[in-house]
Formats: sequence, structure tokens, C-alpha cells
Amino acid sequence: MSHFSNDIAIDRIHSDVADMNDMDVVKALNDANLSKVSKFVGNNKNGANIIDYARDVLVDQMYGDWLDMPGPCG
Repeated sequence: MSHFSNDIAIDRIHSDVADMNDMDVVKALNDANLSKVSKFVGNNKNGANIIDYARDVLVDQMYGDWLDMPGPCG
């Protein structure tokens, strides 16, 4: 079951990534995810569009970063 704060964070992250231009998306990827995207050869979800794949990877990265942030109590 999802929690409303997770849903809000995911929606915000999707919106932020959608508002980024292609170069900003690539620049925002960490080294591990940049390497992952560079090996992309296509899939059923994104076809052969590497930028759409990079956006998906960036959303996952940003959500992971959000989850790793400490809460207000530490």
C-alpha cells in the first residue's frame, strides 16, 4: 500500500524530470546511471529512445535519493 507522501514525492519528481530539457536530464544522472544509460539498446517500454530511458532512470535515481534523505527526527 502506498503512502500519500510517497505519491506526492513521485508526482513531483516526474513533473521535475518532465520539465527538464534533454541535456539537463543527462547532466543530472549520477556516474553509475550515466553508464547504465550509455549501454541502452532499446526495450519494449521506450523503444529505441535513449532520452526517454534516461528520464526513467533519473526518476528512479531521484526517488532513491528522496528515500535516503533523513527525516525530521534524524
